[in-house]
Amino acid sequence: YDVESEKIIGAEALVRWNYKHREMLAPYRFIPYFETDNSIIKVDEVVLHRVCAKLKEWKENGRPLYPVSVNLSQKHLEQPRLVSHLTGIVDSYGVDHALIEFELTESATANNQRYLVFVMNELRKRGFRISMDDFGTGYSSFALLNEMPLDTLKIDKSFVDLITNEEDSNKIQIILRHIISMAREMGVSCVAEGTEEYKQVLTLRELGCEVVQGYYYSKPLPVREFEAKYLK
Repeated sequence: YDVESEKIIGAEALVRWNYKHREMLAPYRFIPYFETDNSIIKVDEVVLHRVCAKLKEWKENGRPLYPVSVNLSQKHLEQPRLVSHLTGIVDSYGVDHALIEFELTESATANNQRYLVFVMNELRKRGFRISMDDFGTGYSSFALLNEMPLDTLKIDKSFVDLITNEEDSNKIQIILRHIISMAREMGVSCVAEGTEEYKQVLTLRELGCEVVQGYYYSKPLPVREFEAKYLK
């Protein structure tokens, strides 16, 4: 959501596992197992295919279109010819590249940064957007700002949570103000994740954060509920 207009400006594709149609599993319960081999690559690609199929459907039905971010795992980033492969998937649905934002976690950038920077630059040349998830949780955060061609920084929920902690609020606001200001000067927008309370939204707006994501505006929704709420 844009914090000034309080209107939706994008979405993130999240994965859940409807395990044997009995239980809906959160990512932390199964993604680590898929990351031990190349299974996570298949998960990434299933999500990208489904997002593109939906964007194509919405366009054909004349519904409003918002950019959707999809995750790229570290295993996926290590694959050869990745850029042409991802581009081919999106193009097979005729989806505008500007509607797809590839989201990386900071931990996924730990290995072979030179190759990663090359991949990110090639994706951006093709009109895709790049975001860095969980920003601020790793030691290399600020070095990444200098090296990586990013469009968006997603400030980790752990920082946002501290806004409502009386003991830590002043200190965390100083940190957030500098992150947001520095990102703006570098031409990178900020998204504050895990925003759940009005005080957090108000503080982030005052600090200059442009976009928030979290339960305050909407919990994660199945696609049909998303369509009913936002794509009328």
